Amino acid sequence: MKIISFEGIEGVGKTTQINLLKEYLEHKGFTAQVLREPGSTNTGEKIRDILLNSDDISNETELLLMFAARSELICQKINNTSCDFLLLDRFFDASIAYQGYGRKLSIEFIKSLISFIDCPIPDKSILLDISVNDGFSRKSNDIKDRIESAGNNFFNNVRDGYLKIAEESPDRFLVIDASNEINIIHKEIINYINYKNEII
Repeated sequence: MKIISFEGIEGVGKTTQINLLKEYLEHKGFTAQVLREPGSTNTGEKIRDILLNSDDISNETELLLMFAARSELICQKINNTSCDFLLLDRFFDASIAYQGYGRKLSIEFIKSLISFIDCPIPDKSILLDISVNDGFSRKSNDIKDRIESAGNNFFNNVRDGYLKIAEESPDRFLVIDASNEINIIHKEIINYINYKNEII
């Protein structure tokens, strides 16, 4: 089983690219499952609703709720899958970016939580990168949830955090300009996961 995680701020097109990759993999004869964070378990979906729609959550509570949902995802889904590929709509890198660089919580503590719940490391991670203004312009007709309402300064810090994370793990991360056309991005992802037959 291979894990490919997709990361990025709001509006980068993760859902579109994950679905395209799933179709590609299934066309090649592989089985693939998409999981989202937070969510994809009964408990995780309830936590997701709290995280996105409650107004009185501290930054620390946000972090711990994210890891509670992630722990359930690992125990119930990731550790029990029979699929060839798991495609994750965000994973633990998101906590480093959002709660670490964005909320300014201790990155070392976040890494200790990653270790505590025994997070598997994705085989490949794809960071879809776009400016904050361009990302939110794609979602201009959507109602913002609690996290999306955090403001441009917060999301600029998250974006910078993601880029630092990718820079620190160049063997795992591919950074893609998410302002490119959908098919161009998809081809870049396919080329990446096929490189030297490391994945397929």
